[in-house]
Amino acid sequence: MLIYLLRRLNLLVLTALVLLGLLYIASLKMPGDTLTNLSGVTHPSQEQVARLTERYHLDGNGLQGYLAFVRQRLTGDFGLSQASGRPVLNELLQVIPATLELTILALLLALLVGIPLGVLAAGRRGPLPNLLWGGTLLGFSVPTFWLGLLLMLTFGLSLDALPASGRINLLYDVPFVTGFMLVDILLSDAPWRWAALWDAINHLVLPTLVLAALPCFIVIRTIRAAMLAEMDKNYIRALMARGVPRYRLVLSHALPNSLAPMLRLLSLQLGQIASGVIIVEMIFTWPGIGSWLLAAQYQGDHTALTGGVLVVALSIIVLTILLEIAQALLNPVIRKEIHG
Repeated sequence: MLIYLLRRLNLLVLTALVLLGLLYIASLKMPGDTLTNLSGVTHPSQEQVARLTERYHLDGNGLQGYLAFVRQRLTGDFGLSQASGRPVLNELLQVIPATLELTILALLLALLVGIPLGVLAAGRRGPLPNLLWGGTLLGFSVPTFWLGLLLMLTFGLSLDALPASGRINLLYDVPFVTGFMLVDILLSDAPWRWAALWDAINHLVLPTLVLAALPCFIVIRTIRAAMLAEMDKNYIRALMARGVPRYRLVLSHALPNSLAPMLRLLSLQLGQIASGVIIVEMIFTWPGIGSWLLAAQYQGDHTALTGGVLVVALSIIVLTILLEIAQALLNPVIRKEIHG
């Protein structure tokens, strides 16, 4: 097991170094002054130019500059935002919790809905499995931006049933503690916190539904295919011959063995899910890292853009490796190879 984890750690390190190399090259090739793109200092004085040139080794060769760039970024120095003049890391810490809150709720919803529907779709009798299978095929063909705009125009503007944008009503001044709006509201002792909590939940409904759509369809399709394969295996037939009830076969044997392929496919779709987060945040004006990255792109804030891309890409890489480890622990064959 230790060797397996070390291999995954090596993969993480090598992938991160390649990513940092690409971002360093992009910083050198972006329009504008190279020193400004790396540090974020828009109008440096002579003293700042000398200090930053030494810090980023701009007067040395490319390898020295790359190593200096890696050292600065891995120690948390992402430079200053060219638009606001604030440290990029501080701005990221302000917007990341909003994205995490939305993404975690969407993935939990996708799992809670997708796994039971995937089990039902694996049934062999009745019209429900065919309807669920056809629904997943239709769901995959619906673009995220179209679904988001449709729900926003229908429930947010036409029916006025749910908020169409934002994270909470501006009337509520919730103190920033953790960055997670629901948690910060509960930690507040304001007399209006329950009304604010209900308002925040209403703001979450539409973006959560849109963001949960794609992973939910992925879960349904994967669970269905894995369940059909498991139910045809010899050990399931042997247990059926012994009189084991079907619900026990599904819940105790087939379903646990079907979770590993689901995690595998989800890990391969993390990039697409991350792009969906950016689209959803843009449509619903959600103040997360996706909206922040788009604003940095529009403003030509190259320092903030490279810092945000680094954080998003590293998060996808780490989550992919964690899901692969979880899949290995759930899969008896891979688990036997690891411990063997």
